[in-house]
Amino acid sequence: MAVNERIFRELLKRGYSEQGKIRVWDISDSKLWYFTPELSKSFLKLERYRPYKKNFIDREINLIKSNINQILKMLSEKRFNLIDLGSGNGEKAEVFIKSLPNDARLRYCPVDISPQFVKLTMSRIRRMNSSKVMATKQFTENFRNLDNIVGLVLSGQYPRNICLLLGATLSHYDINDLLFTISNGMFKGDVLVIGNGIRKGKRFVELEKYKVHFFDEWFINIMKGLGFSEEELKYDARFANKRLEALYKILVDKEINYAGRSVKFSKGDEVIVAVQYKYFPAELEKFCKMYFSSVEIVKDKDEEYCLVLCKK
Repeated sequence: MAVNERIFRELLKRGYSEQGKIRVWDISDSKLWYFTPELSKSFLKLERYRPYKKNFIDREINLIKSNINQILKMLSEKRFNLIDLGSGNGEKAEVFIKSLPNDARLRYCPVDISPQFVKLTMSRIRRMNSSKVMATKQFTENFRNLDNIVGLVLSGQYPRNICLLLGATLSHYDINDLLFTISNGMFKGDVLVIGNGIRKGKRFVELEKYKVHFFDEWFINIMKGLGFSEEELKYDARFANKRLEALYKILVDKEINYAGRSVKFSKGDEVIVAVQYKYFPAELEKFCKMYFSSVEIVKDKDEEYCLVLCKK
């Protein structure tokens, strides 16, 4: 299998921890999840998986539609940049724009590390041919660089920013680190719209839904980027270290050589490829209030998903 330089370097940078005789490698940075065509295509398959679409995408879309006026009220502007952090295929941005009143005017700015997703998003927005979208400016880069992005789009014509952080993206990061980074890149009066799952019972439940084959078919492309074949790995998911972990157990002894560097894996070693943190509504509100002057949480009818509306 061909080794992907970016994934290999991420592995070397992070190293491993030892748990008894097992070495655990953690490369659970979501910037690796979409940046190749294979990863992007596999994620889109997961989004079409009916239970995933129903529990995440449909809930979020309904919340956007029903709370668009509240978002605009918080912004107090009808002209703004719509900065779509981790834009994906642009489906939610399309819903957001369609839900806006007819007199809204915006510049749409998709931000994604995947060139394929940026291209899909731009095609979707152009097909809308909406009078609300006055201009576009796309960014193929890590959305954590928001301060640079805002500096390039802020103008007298678009004096405020609405930043979208949808798709439970927040749950895959250290919450304090990401909220600080995003808040630091925003200006006073800007609004951040977070879409995230919430808990109302036990924090860690329904583990089996994270073991469906769509996750394996998506994340296996990261392991292939390290030089592994499917037969050398077993996908699994677990609750550990106060979070959900998606991982691969290595079934063989294997040495990976690339660009003069060598890494030896032993049978039984583990590679964590994704993590997700679970929050109760009060926890989300508490964290967000540390970085924003005004915070409102709106929940879906089942209280399993929410939008967090944050004003800088």
